[in-house]
Amino acid sequence: RLRLQAFVAATLGYSLYYVCRTSLNVMKKPILDSGSLDASQLGVIGSALLFAYAVGKFVNGFIADYCNIKRFMATGLIVSAAANALMGLLGLAHSVVPTAVIFAAFAVMWGLNGWAQSMGAPPAIISLSRWYPLKERGTYYGFFSASHNLGEFFSFLFVGSIVTFAGWQAGFFGSALAGAIGVVIVLCWLHDTPESKGLPPVEALAHEKPVPGAEKSVKEIQKQVLRTPAVWVLAAASAFMYISRYAINGWGVLFLQEAKGFSDVEAISVVSINALLGILGTVLSGWFSDKLFKGDRKIPALLFGILNSVALALFLYGGDAMWVNVLSMVLFGIAIGVLICFLGGLMAV
Repeated sequence: RLRLQAFVAATLGYSLYYVCRTSLNVMKKPILDSGSLDASQLGVIGSALLFAYAVGKFVNGFIADYCNIKRFMATGLIVSAAANALMGLLGLAHSVVPTAVIFAAFAVMWGLNGWAQSMGAPPAIISLSRWYPLKERGTYYGFFSASHNLGEFFSFLFVGSIVTFAGWQAGFFGSALAGAIGVVIVLCWLHDTPESKGLPPVEALAHEKPVPGAEKSVKEIQKQVLRTPAVWVLAAASAFMYISRYAINGWGVLFLQEAKGFSDVEAISVVSINALLGILGTVLSGWFSDKLFKGDRKIPALLFGILNSVALALFLYGGDAMWVNVLSMVLFGIAIGVLICFLGGLMAV
């Protein structure tokens, strides 16, 4: 019961982290139309989040190993929700505040959001490794990784609907509300360790042999990770995968609106398909690689990497027909879902 609660809290909590991270993506066109900011400024603001997130994920991953993961994950989501709410408030005053001030404030707030966002994945993944044995970890990690796509889908559906009916400022308040719900879920259901609940370690519960070197200190194990070339290879592969992923999630809606003439609703609907299909790819990826490839995920990672590139080419150069763009997002979603699971953590874990 406790490990199921921890799994649900990590998955739902991180999906609501994603709503707070991707909210800006569905608001770009309305913000441009309002004259508050231009596309270059929005690009800088988006980059502020990504750079802060990259540095923060590295730093906070190390810190999370020493922390109570429930409090750590909840704190990040509180800050992220607050940053979204403050941007909504500032947006309400955009007609009387100079553009330069809005740009600077948005960049700072979105950068702060990026740092807070980096406090989500490390404790969630630590929770999986503490509560699930190795033989089941791929399967449950696959289900957990659906939180990325689930969060994006919530963002397109929930925040997108709010923006359509109430304006882009209300979209930030909607994402802040989603973050607040996530904080409650994490505080109620995420558990630190089996030992903190009076149980033995998960290896003992699953009758698995202790991992060699498990008696080392956290600091020694962290140094060992840094000296492992495979970890850096996976990090590089993941970085390239994320370029294509954020290209679609960050700019796909605006690209369909500006370059292909799609309406706001059509563009959001088409790009949201990739988030929905990503859930299928992610959920099945851990299970089929556990069963068919005995946990060796190199070959399926290569195959789905090729599919990812094909889908991206189809999206960019396949023309304006609705069915072509929908097909490209179906293929892209499945491919990116598998790659997020494999390269985004499972192969390293």
